[in-house]
Amino acid sequence: MVASGFGLLEQLVDREERAVLDATPMNGTRQPRGVARRAPRHRESVTRAFTVGGAYGFIIASLHADGSLADVNLIMAKQGSTLRGMTETVSSAISTGLAHGVPLVTFVRQFADLRFEPSGLTDDPEIPRATSIIDYVVRRLAMDFLPVEDRAALGVLTPLERAEAATEPTPAPAPPAWSDTPGMPMFVPFEIPVQAAR
Repeated sequence: MVASGFGLLEQLVDREERAVLDATPMNGTRQPRGVARRAPRHRESVTRAFTVGGAYGFIIASLHADGSLADVNLIMAKQGSTLRGMTETVSSAISTGLAHGVPLVTFVRQFADLRFEPSGLTDDPEIPRATSIIDYVVRRLAMDFLPVEDRAALGVLTPLERAEAATEPTPAPAPPAWSDTPGMPMFVPFEIPVQAAR
């Protein structure tokens, strides 16, 4: 057993290393089915402290050599609480999914706006309110690792990005297509079917 404060984390890493390949840059190739892509034992990570509704915790996001997200560890400050156990379970599930090729977008889509206590104000100016700790975590990961276009499609934008999007002029709607079809009045708009080339 390791006597450091990260003993549990080291145990998890050692157990996973026995059954998993080391991460190597894939250079655009797809990883084989059923094979996890884990980060190497020594890797870079980003640690962020946060509060949501008065609950204090840390997000530790480990990175692959190419800078992509490898795994997520979510640690709540209150040792032994149900909340801590639940958040560690969710972070383990996200990490396992990422290792097996599930895109981060899938987790953000699934867990954003998940509601449970603690919720409310955060200490993060980019995400001022969160509906739960998991909501905050997936939004923070999206801010750090997804491009703006993906985040906009998911509705995960900073207050500044929301303000900029609101001031941009919206494109004029396309004029309606009028019908010349026999039996259909001339003033009824209809959608023109588009066939995809095969």
